[in-house]
Amino acid sequence: MWVAKIVVPYNEGMLLASRAKKHKINLRGYHLSSFKKGNKFFLLAAAQITGSEENKKAFLIDMKKDKRSAKIDMMTADFGFWLMEQHKTIEILYDPLILQVTPFIVSDNGDNIWEIASWHKEKLMAVAKLIQSRLYGGKLISMKRSKITSITALSVSPTLTDKQRRSLELAIENGYYGYPRKIEAQELAKLMKISTSTYNFHLRNAEKKILPYLFQRAIS
Repeated sequence: MWVAKIVVPYNEGMLLASRAKKHKINLRGYHLSSFKKGNKFFLLAAAQITGSEENKKAFLIDMKKDKRSAKIDMMTADFGFWLMEQHKTIEILYDPLILQVTPFIVSDNGDNIWEIASWHKEKLMAVAKLIQSRLYGGKLISMKRSKITSITALSVSPTLTDKQRRSLELAIENGYYGYPRKIEAQELAKLMKISTSTYNFHLRNAEKKILPYLFQRAIS
């Protein structure tokens, strides 16, 4: 198959991207389906949300207020479904013969990262042409033939508690796993407003769930 990686910079007109940047949260998810209703185009997506609890709550409130959000269903504070009205030009991205290889990423600076695949190179080139147009100002990072051996899914990843997830997020965001280490557990505990021992408890339990999963994916 042909596989393309595309990056679209922050665009105020993109609902998830504009709200992610405004509230400093990150999204990782999948486009599940799309349909037309009259002259409008709608997209159903599922995504995991990462960020501070305060920022996530503000993000969800803001999303519900936006008239482009037809429906929002939060399964947890960190995962939900969105039915959103999209710009009609983006319809070509949701061609039935184009699939998502990895979850889309919407970063807290508003950038969108997509990795898509198809047997038909011309379909991916049509998407790339649109994304690189003045309307979106995106960039085609790569386009190549590749064997797809797996599809990354959100549902198979380990389930973390809110505190486990937040402890791991803080560790990653602040360079705890860097070399040399940029921050110590005591400082991370202060950011979470809990004791160091409690922070370490949540972080170790998160690592115990995540590391075997990541190792298995690396060797498979």
